[in-house]
Amino acid sequence: MERNVERLAWTVLIAAFASLWAIGGALYFGVNWYLASAMADRPVNLEILKGTTLWLPSGGRQEVDAGTHLSLGGGEQIRTAEGSEALLSFYDGSNVRLWPNTTIRIVSAKSSAYRSSASEFVLAQDSGHARYEVAIPATASRLFKLTTPQSEVLLRDGSYRVEVGPNSTVVSASSGSATVSGAQRAIEILTGEWTTVANGAAPTAPGSDVHNLVDNGDFSNSLTGWRSGNRDLADATAGTVTVREESNRTFAEFLREKSPRPSETFLHSAVNQDVTDFGMLNLRFQLRIEAGDPPADTGFGAQFPLIARVHYRDSSGSEETWSQGFYLASDSTGTIRNAQPVTRSFWTDVRFDLFDPTVSSPRPSEILWIEFAATGGAFRSDVGNVQILVD
Repeated sequence: MERNVERLAWTVLIAAFASLWAIGGALYFGVNWYLASAMADRPVNLEILKGTTLWLPSGGRQEVDAGTHLSLGGGEQIRTAEGSEALLSFYDGSNVRLWPNTTIRIVSAKSSAYRSSASEFVLAQDSGHARYEVAIPATASRLFKLTTPQSEVLLRDGSYRVEVGPNSTVVSASSGSATVSGAQRAIEILTGEWTTVANGAAPTAPGSDVHNLVDNGDFSNSLTGWRSGNRDLADATAGTVTVREESNRTFAEFLREKSPRPSETFLHSAVNQDVTDFGMLNLRFQLRIEAGDPPADTGFGAQFPLIARVHYRDSSGSEETWSQGFYLASDSTGTIRNAQPVTRSFWTDVRFDLFDPTVSSPRPSEILWIEFAATGGAFRSDVGNVQILVD
């Protein structure tokens, strides 16, 4: 009997000791799990760069001026008005720059409350143009997700341009990599690539992030998107612009028979594209001059068989016109300002970096239009493969 009592006592003591250890272990692991997984909301700071930004509070129905609301949380929405820009800054160093007419909602912005184990940023961009600069993760794991009406995008550390329209979303990776999903399909884009997700469609295959801002610059669709005409027409002989094809090359030809007074024949195309979010702005085209009057440098109305002009707005809102004339090398023995000699009847490839301050200054922020013109009493010149390339 005594042995049974002693055995029972030892059993109870061991069980109690084991229970104590189990409870202690459970408390230890439970506390560690809580410390590792507990998440806390992190404020998103709003800086208004220019103009007016409107704020819609979580659950609110009426937008108000966000001028005094500089800290945002989950469920809150901001919208930049026409001509306005704003910047969102996150606690890990990431930021999002918003261009005019852009709407973004903060779904969640949180990270581990006690340890650097996890962070989560989920945004919804409903419209407009934004640049996402995603920092190197400050936690062991990080989710940076963006949703648009057409897609879902997982962003890793890098730099991305996202443009959301009524019918599609365009995602470009200047650096880093992103997973873009749509219609239950996903693709990966890497540095220098872009994809488009249309309504109800899967993402397009990744392509080069270099875009041409000029529609129908190769004149493959005749003069669609271009407007031609004459200026300073002092007599009845007007110049003409026609699309021709020769040796598998399509181009626009400027032609005017000999007239006693000079005039200008032009070919004009509207662009109206903001270029502040690009690192490259190159104007490229091909030209050929068959005949023309001797060149004369007289400003905007300079006389050349071919002139290229790009009209743009700079960051201050002022409008500028960059221009470059071209003439036959045999028609002048001197140097002509803002003009370049070419060889008669030979096609010449031309390239200008419009972000180079020695080429165009002040720096363009919005390209408004591009134009080619021929001036003089007589001319015959050609232009083709017109591109304004941005990246």
